[in-house]
Amino acid sequence: MHSFDTTKKQAKIASAPGQESRRFFRVECTLRTEFRLHNHDVWLPAEVLDLSVAGMKLRFNPFQRGRTLRPEVFEWADSRFRFPLKKDFFHLDGHFLKIYQRSAGLFTAGVEFDEPSPEEQFKLVELFAEFRRRRGAI
Repeated sequence: MHSFDTTKKQAKIASAPGQESRRFFRVECTLRTEFRLHNHDVWLPAEVLDLSVAGMKLRFNPFQRGRTLRPEVFEWADSRFRFPLKKDFFHLDGHFLKIYQRSAGLFTAGVEFDEPSPEEQFKLVELFAEFRRRRGAI
């Protein structure tokens, strides 16, 4: 679908209703990660469902330390994420956008990374390449 920008006199692409518009290509994958909410000291396990250099989709269990964390706790919450990579951890800062699915006791949420450097973007590509290698070996 195209819309016309009358200020710049050029056509620009707009998303069709029900479709998301993204700046970066996302790839489906299944990766392990952990996150720690700002002002919390516990790393919580999560599963990455898709990944791009700008963000990811996560699924995780909100039941932690004997209580269930409410969806509101995560909306726009600053977090630190760590990914296992080459027998070490790769860390990235970001924030949750919102919880957009709740099912079977799990939350699914969108995450946006806080302006990853080119080196951090390369490590994200390495994560996906490692996932592809493992999947191909199955």
